[in-house]
Amino acid sequence: MRFGQACAEEAEHFTERGLDIGLKTHLLGIGWYVRFNVIIETATLFHLALSRTHAADIVGINMRLKENWRHWSTEQSKDFLRSGPEGKAHPSRAKTLSLLDGMSSVLDVGCGTGVMFELIRDLGLHIDYLGIDVTEKFLEVAQSLYPEDRHRFRRMSLYETKKLRRKFDAVICRHVLEHLPDYVPAIQSLYSCAAKKLILVFYLPPRPLRSKRKLDEHYQRGFYTHTYDLGTFLDHVLNKLSPLPREVRIHPRQGRSDSRYPWGDRYNIIYEVIRRSANKAS
Repeated sequence: MRFGQACAEEAEHFTERGLDIGLKTHLLGIGWYVRFNVIIETATLFHLALSRTHAADIVGINMRLKENWRHWSTEQSKDFLRSGPEGKAHPSRAKTLSLLDGMSSVLDVGCGTGVMFELIRDLGLHIDYLGIDVTEKFLEVAQSLYPEDRHRFRRMSLYETKKLRRKFDAVICRHVLEHLPDYVPAIQSLYSCAAKKLILVFYLPPRPLRSKRKLDEHYQRGFYTHTYDLGTFLDHVLNKLSPLPREVRIHPRQGRSDSRYPWGDRYNIIYEVIRRSANKAS
């Protein structure tokens, strides 16, 4: 009887987070084969919830489940990009931190659960930090982990940065541009907030595409995973931003992703876009 009650409570917990709504949405207008797979994935998630499996374990079991992060519990979300092959020790994070040398403020776009803030704090760097994200669950985790600094995490889209009415010495955008319909308006919005530099980190590095400016590789259903054309992207950051940057530095081979994913053989790459004036940005 107690086990049945526990199952009912877990089912209610997941229902409150919209799992049933997501399932109904997936089942409308799709074939029987896809319906079967969606049901199997949902059943797997439910089983993992009952066993209190954390996010790192969920991702490791089945790559296709990674897209269901919107439905994770607070406990599961704590591990997301904090541990494992793509966690705190990833080379791209260490390189990003080194690029913050001499910076007094930073805007972390797509801050998630506050991993970058944690690294900055652990290193004792005196940087005025603000993290923004559109995922409420991740922000709740960040605020619960750092209650004294909860004001440093805000729910905001990267397209809304004008509302901040300030600039930051550095703006970081890590593993976000791949998931947008187009990088052009996003990069300009981010660059406009940067007083000194914009740091863009890709896990799907731009590469030459024969006749396309972008390619959605469909790694995660319902979630853009774009690879951008290298020449078009470089031309944009070098010649299309307003005002034009002083220089663009490229930092290749900054660690790979989890080898269990289809993109696991690709190296992260960092583009450091430096503004013309370090002291007075227009």
